[in-house]
Amino acid sequence: MPTLDDLPPYRRAKLLWDFAHFGVDGINDMIWERAGKPCHLSGTAKPSSPRVAVLGGDGRYHLMSDGRMICAKGRAEQGWKHVQSCSWTEIAGVLVDGYRAGGTYGSVEQVWFVQPVAEGVPPSSVPPEQRCQYGTYGVFHFWPPPPAKTAVVRRLRTALVEALGEDCHLCGALPGAMVDHDYSTGMVRGLLCKLCNRTVEECPHVDACPKADYMSNPPAAYLALPYPQYLAWEPKESTRARKVELLGFDPLAEWRPAH
Repeated sequence: MPTLDDLPPYRRAKLLWDFAHFGVDGINDMIWERAGKPCHLSGTAKPSSPRVAVLGGDGRYHLMSDGRMICAKGRAEQGWKHVQSCSWTEIAGVLVDGYRAGGTYGSVEQVWFVQPVAEGVPPSSVPPEQRCQYGTYGVFHFWPPPPAKTAVVRRLRTALVEALGEDCHLCGALPGAMVDHDYSTGMVRGLLCKLCNRTVEECPHVDACPKADYMSNPPAAYLALPYPQYLAWEPKESTRARKVELLGFDPLAEWRPAH
């Protein structure tokens, strides 16, 4: 059965970091339990045709994929159903054990139906302020994301789209949103949707899994694109201290840049 020691050094270290609360034995148990059970991807079907943005009767553009309005809960006679909620808490000014206690809770839910009123256009042509703001987009980055704030990342994303396409280079089901790189080598691996980018390095498989295969053979490797080190992820010192407390060592110390 596979163990932590069968993984490449950086992947082993990253699993120790991400699941430090399990401990080494607990992580090995997870690897054993999930052997032969590949990681799930986005759960969204890969589109059979290019997505389009369609102007709706509500004045916003909505993303359509294979005839379905992705931001909708479903279709009814009135149109595509949208639901958006807002909730809040009003805390009373009473302190109990140092915390505010009491208060009231409230929420409001808005339901509306959308009928398309125009032909579809390329999603990237629609300004962010004209896009439907239904919550699903914020989670999965269905819309092409706005340009990165850093010029070098904008150039990397452009190169990845031109070479490998704009959809996620792992799941292929959602538009790519994040330039993904290998922290241990500093080289760009591909363009990932927000969901894949968040979960890819949590994969406990040595091989025979889409995520493990992506990390072992990154689709963008042949482009040899370095990711700028000054933009690389760096955890807070308090987080590092907590991991050290749980494991007795810093699993990522070998790859942590010197300052």
